[in-house]
Amino acid sequence: MELLEVAITSETTGQLWNSSVWDVHLGTSLMSYKGGGVAAPRTLCLINEDYIASIERTKPILHVWPLNSHEQVQGFRFVLPGRPTSLAFSPSGNYCVAGIEEKIYIWQMSSGSLLNILTRHYQTVTNLKFTDDGSHFISAGEDGIVLVWTLNNVITNPGIQMISQSNSDPLYIFSDHSLPVKDIFIGKGGIRCRLITISIDRTCKIYDLSSGELLLNVVFDKSLSAVTMDIMEMNIFVGTVDGEILQYSIANPPRVREYHISDKDKSLIFSGHTKAVTCLSASLDGKTLISGSNDTNLIVWHINSRQKTYSIAHRGPITNAFLTVVPKNMFTTVFNPSIVLHSFQRSIDFSSDIEVLTKESNNFWDDCANEFSDAGVNQLSSNSDFNSEKLKAEINKLKDINKSLYQFAINNILEGAKSKDIVKLN
Repeated sequence: MELLEVAITSETTGQLWNSSVWDVHLGTSLMSYKGGGVAAPRTLCLINEDYIASIERTKPILHVWPLNSHEQVQGFRFVLPGRPTSLAFSPSGNYCVAGIEEKIYIWQMSSGSLLNILTRHYQTVTNLKFTDDGSHFISAGEDGIVLVWTLNNVITNPGIQMISQSNSDPLYIFSDHSLPVKDIFIGKGGIRCRLITISIDRTCKIYDLSSGELLLNVVFDKSLSAVTMDIMEMNIFVGTVDGEILQYSIANPPRVREYHISDKDKSLIFSGHTKAVTCLSASLDGKTLISGSNDTNLIVWHINSRQKTYSIAHRGPITNAFLTVVPKNMFTTVFNPSIVLHSFQRSIDFSSDIEVLTKESNNFWDDCANEFSDAGVNQLSSNSDFNSEKLKAEINKLKDINKSLYQFAINNILEGAKSKDIVKLN
């Protein structure tokens, strides 16, 4: 049988590997990525179909591996301004967003440039995920707030954002949760998708991103820790802090905006974990669900029967686990990446900002010359060997030249217009 999907996991000990690839049909290990310590929760990600990356749990370092190699890439340093609590890459692999405390940092992968720092959360950012078309990304935090960001707006030149702060404002602000958001799920369809958020306040909220409307609030009787949906987006699977996985169908949604789970709904339970569920992911064929837990087990479930197919024991609590289509570069001997990597900058470089004129001037050349004069004198006044009188003379000379050029251009334009009028009269 051809292998179409694999599971990628990480756990807290990091004794044998940072992350590992598993065959979901046989439960065998196919590939492992060594070094990099322990992968922090919510930070194990694929970079397109070329690399896999994770954040070290105790250090502000991003580790990157080619998908077909056990060893990390060489010649790059991905040192971050702080220790991230969440990480995501755009589907194209061109952009990286990281949540560091309450801030969101955005890098361009090919240049390593830090494009923006977003500061709209009040507490630590817990989740970051992109829509499937890469046009938007969603952030959630311990403050209970969920923000929807338009990527094109937040990577706009910082100089322009200083003039128009609305460019870096989120598209939507959802503040319906009363306690920290633990996990989010984004469906298919770009900005027209469904967004699912869960919190330890025992609620699961379903949003329509095209309108920004809350469609349904499902209230459970237990604190929630992980969420996912099947490929048809008809069933929600919610992991709880006591190890149960609850299935809720939205094929026949209730008529009310807020729905409390009934005894009938509680019958659809996946029982097998003994501690909190940390990760959930469903397969493309809609038959398989995987779950990771603090009890150190990764369990593969048959969805229709809600029975455990088998479990894969890890050495420590599982921090990351997800199913993915087999990337083309994972099992090849010749590695041909389409993504260009570059070491990360730790601060925004304003030297490449676009200059924006914000005031009108009737005498353009005089104003520019005056600005140049002030900048030149301020920059060079600290040099004791510099002759300020000579600089002023050069500046006055440039003023005269600029005025002459301006007058010459105006005269030529006027004379050309007169000549055309004379020709027409003749």
